[in-house]
Order: sequence, then C-alpha cells, then structure tokens
Amino acid sequence: MKDISQADQENNIPLSTARNYERKIMAGDVQVGGKDLAIMAGPCTVESKTQIFEAAKAVSEAGAKMIRGGVYKPLTFPYGDPLGQPDADSGLPANERMRVVPRSEQDQAAEKRLGYMKEAAEKYGLAVISEIMYADTMDMMSQYVDMFQVGYRHMFNMDLVEALATSDKPILLKRHYGESLRSLLGVCEHFDARGKHDYAICERGVTVPHTHNVNSRAILDIQAIPAMAEYAPSVPVIIDPSHATFKRSYVAAMSRAAIAAGAHGLLIEVHPDPENAWIDPLQALGFSDFEKLMREIEAIHKIING
Repeated sequence: MKDISQADQENNIPLSTARNYERKIMAGDVQVGGKDLAIMAGPCTVESKTQIFEAAKAVSEAGAKMIRGGVYKPLTFPYGDPLGQPDADSGLPANERMRVVPRSEQDQAAEKRLGYMKEAAEKYGLAVISEIMYADTMDMMSQYVDMFQVGYRHMFNMDLVEALATSDKPILLKRHYGESLRSLLGVCEHFDARGKHDYAICERGVTVPHTHNVNSRAILDIQAIPAMAEYAPSVPVIIDPSHATFKRSYVAAMSRAAIAAGAHGLLIEVHPDPENAWIDPLQALGFSDFEKLMREIEAIHKIING
C-alpha cells in the first residue's frame, strides 16, 4: 500500500500525523518551520577552507540562514571520492583521486572540513547542516553542526534512527526517490515513538519513467507539499530542487514553485565555481544566480503569507 489511509493515521502513524501536535525545530538560532523561510545553501561538498568561506559569505549576504556542505558522501560508485584527500587549497584536482578512501581517512578529512564550515558559519552568522552517514560519528559531528541531514539512501537506516533519536540536534530527513509519502511518515513515526520530535522532512524528487533530463533520476513531487500539510501539518517540508532536477537551469523555477506551494524552505546547492564543483557540477548555482533567486522567493513568500 502506498496511500495513507485513515487506519494508518489511527494505528501506524498517530504521532506523526497528529493535527494538534506542536513542534519547534531549532537549528542553532534558526527556526525551521517558523514564519520565515529556512534557506539552507552551500556547496554539495566542502572542498576547502577558501571555498566554504566564500560560499558562507555569499549565501549569508543573499539572505540564507544556514550553510550546507557535505563532508561524508554516499557516492554511487566507490571511486573518485575526494574527501579523504588533500583539500582544494592544495591545488590537487579531484579528478586525479581515483581510489577507495579508507574510513579512517574519511573521518579525519570530515572533521577537518566540519571545522572549516563551523568557523565560516560563526563568522557570517549562519547555522550548519551536514549529512550524517555513520551512527558512530554523531558525537563528533555534534560539535560542529546545528542540524543533521539524513540522506535519501539512509532513510531506513535504523542505526542512524536509533542514534539520532538521542541527539539534541534537529534532523532533516530526506525522502528516497523510490518511496511513498506513507513510508516516509513511517520513518517519522520511528522518531516520534522514540521521543524525537524536532525533525523536518526533505522532498528531493520521485522516480518516474522519464525525467526530461538524461542526467536526472527524479522528478520533483510538488504535490508532496500540500499532502504533508494535510497528513502531518506539524512537520516542516524543505525542498531540494538541486538533486530533484540535477540541472542548473531548472533549479530556480522549481524553487519558486515550491515556495508558492507552501514549502517551509529550500536545501540548495551554491558554489563559487559551479561548473568545476568536485561533485554534482551540473546543478549548483553561482552566487549571482542564488542572490537573484532569493529575491524572487522572498517576494513569493510575502505574497502567499501576506
């Protein structure tokens, strides 16, 4: 069954779909799901200190409240992971790093890059969000991040669910592109049943027979926004237009549509040099395009909310 039934709401997901439930999701000083849009912007991957400082400055000046950046990457293939290698300030191009990176090196590189991101965030008044892949890194990452992102590949990772249910940091839970909203709410219920209520969900597209874009694997499910408002109105909805479209020229249009449909914010890729980003260079926005988009979505949000 893929649709959400009345029996589901009464027996399977009563906590997540409770209409009168009050949640307050605070990432540092930033409220996710409040009256203001929660815009989480930055590069897919923290490549260097220089890069993340440039990105933090640009997104802050444009009006974003959170800096996003990956330090662990669940890549489709095991080769070419740049994150266990010297960072971009060393001058070594990522495409020359074709080897499997041992976990110990991943952890060392991740903590170094988290340090860059936290330092940049503090300088420019931003909260930090980054993806967690391994439950045993939660304590280390908690020193640097204000919100954990659970990537779509880990939607049903019960090690992460159990660990994060004990964290004092809020969670952004991504829906897998092959899973129904019912399944996503099932994961939400796992958190709620364990007493973890400060989470938001992230829509990043669903699988369809075609995507209009040969490089993409998903179509953005705008309909999920009003559906969540119907079934789980207390859970904020964040939209990831970057991974949903995998195409830079589509990102702004989908962002505008998401805000018009009632999304509480965006998780969006912004890079100082988008075409040369280490990972996902096809979808990141440059600084000027992001600044323009921020003005557009702020205007839409004002119209929708009065």
